[in-house]
Parts: sequence; C-alpha cells; structure tokens
Amino acid sequence: MGALEKIAYLKGLLDGLEVADDTQKKVYAAIVESLDALALELTDNLDRIEELSEMYEELSDDYSQLDEDLEALEEDFALFMGEEYEEEPEFDETYESVVCPACSHVFYYEPEAYEEGEKLQCPACGEEFPKPEE
Repeated sequence: MGALEKIAYLKGLLDGLEVADDTQKKVYAAIVESLDALALELTDNLDRIEELSEMYEELSDDYSQLDEDLEALEEDFALFMGEEYEEEPEFDETYESVVCPACSHVFYYEPEAYEEGEKLQCPACGEEFPKPEE
C-alpha cells in the first residue's frame, strides 16, 4: 500500500471516529491534510526524478556517440596530416560512495587502492572505519 492509499485509509478512519472534542477533530484533520500534501509532493518529485533519469540516459547515449565520432574525426585528421594516431587511455577507475558512521558525511573512495582489512578515513571528521564490504 502506497502513501496515498494509507492516507486515504487514515481519512476513512478519521471520518468513522467519534471524536467529542471539536478541537481534536480539527487537529486530526489538519494532520491528515498535511500528510496528504506531503504524499502528493513526494509523488510529484518521484515523477520528476524518473523524467530526469530518462533525460540523463539520453544525454549519456548522446555523449557516447559524440565521443565515438570525435575519436573517429581525430583519427582521420591524424591520418590526413600523415601522423600516427594514438588513442587516449581509457579511464577505468571505479569509485564507490560511503557514508561515515560517525558524522554521516558522504564521500567516494577507490576500492582497488585499499588493501584487504585497510580502513577508510572520513575526510570530514577523520574517523577511521572498515570498508562496507568487510
């Protein structure tokens, strides 16, 4: 059951509830209205995130195509100038994000750069802690 369904259920419970105090009834109604507004805003944000994710995928595909076209153009230009074409090295380093358990700072690290059992150090607070996969 999603947030909107849970709030609708809560509204139904509130409607069926016999609250003698009018002030309490107003407070409950205001809380449910606030939750409803938050759920609608959350739904809108999730829709926007999905749209942005699709746009990102399209941009990523376009970038990859442009990169391939530029590489082919560089190769053709080098051959036209009578030079030997040298490919640029690939950037294959992978980074992972981690959250510091002490201060909740999010940072990235390169797992291959650490030996087994070696601890990470938070750049914000200096706390050392084990890598997540350990």
